[in-house]
Amino acid sequence: MSDSKENLYKASGVDTHTGDALVEWLQAKRQIFSHPAALGSVVDGIGGFAGLFSVDFTRFKKPTLVASTDGVGTKLLLGLDSDHYENLGQDLVAMCVNDLYTAGAVPLFFLDYYATGSLDATQFKRILSSIQSSCRDCEMALLGGETAEMPGLYSKGHFDLAGFVVGVVDHENRLGAHLVEIGDVVIAFESSGFHSNGYSLIRKWLKEKPQPSLIPKLMTPTKLYHTVPKLLQHHRPSIHALANITGGGISGNLPRVLKNNQKAVINFELLPTPLWMKQFINLNNASLNDVEPVFNLGVGMMAIVSPKNLQTLITDANELGLQAHIVGDIQPTAGESHVDFI
Repeated sequence: MSDSKENLYKASGVDTHTGDALVEWLQAKRQIFSHPAALGSVVDGIGGFAGLFSVDFTRFKKPTLVASTDGVGTKLLLGLDSDHYENLGQDLVAMCVNDLYTAGAVPLFFLDYYATGSLDATQFKRILSSIQSSCRDCEMALLGGETAEMPGLYSKGHFDLAGFVVGVVDHENRLGAHLVEIGDVVIAFESSGFHSNGYSLIRKWLKEKPQPSLIPKLMTPTKLYHTVPKLLQHHRPSIHALANITGGGISGNLPRVLKNNQKAVINFELLPTPLWMKQFINLNNASLNDVEPVFNLGVGMMAIVSPKNLQTLITDANELGLQAHIVGDIQPTAGESHVDFI
């Protein structure tokens, strides 16, 4: 593009030089990626029109691709308002990859979409560095993405994020409702906080009753459950289903991995809700029951498992940093699947 044409575009609010420089920065930071489980490697990634990933599924009987997409929601706004957004990249990766883990899959590669009103190099680098480090933690490639500068759609300094992940599971090893049985035990894996759900309500509460000292806790990034595949390596036959507890809470998400005529009976008192979360909710004149359909209440993921060898599974889960708690079981019911709290 000629200088005169670039100047015309820049006058409209789009700086192509900055965009090109940031792509070069990202390319310089990338590393050659080969999947640690020998499932494939990047052929061509960041900088091209599309990412190429060469796969090797020879050890699978029936390889099944698993895909998920998500964003971060209005937690972005709290991060911007408080200048605590350096971990939003982890939020983005976690919101996508945690869904993928529920199928019993391992991730292969991730793509991001970063849209903003005006490119800010510092902001971009903080976000993309967080995405890169989270992909490394999850042992998957950052295969590519898109950076869009859209003045008029986004105000200066504001941005939005979306993520896309692809993984694989052997069809016969996939987790889900088809494996769940009456008498199975429900285990809660602790969250790192509110994760990335319910922040429209959180921001409303903070506007009504500011809590500046609580912002670091509220901006704690969504936990990456990247050790779940390791747990599955040793306990897959015992683990029947996993549920990512996001928007909708336990009552909105756990029934998605139950059959009809099954219900999860959960002891509310056994949920690992941290004290600071309880205090924040109570401060805003709400009860835990009131907000259960909004927040995760300290439970980031739930596993439905066989009661056999239960203690060994819990011990191994804790050693992998999953902080497991028995909170209920699966019982018969009439009609659609649901959750009963006791």
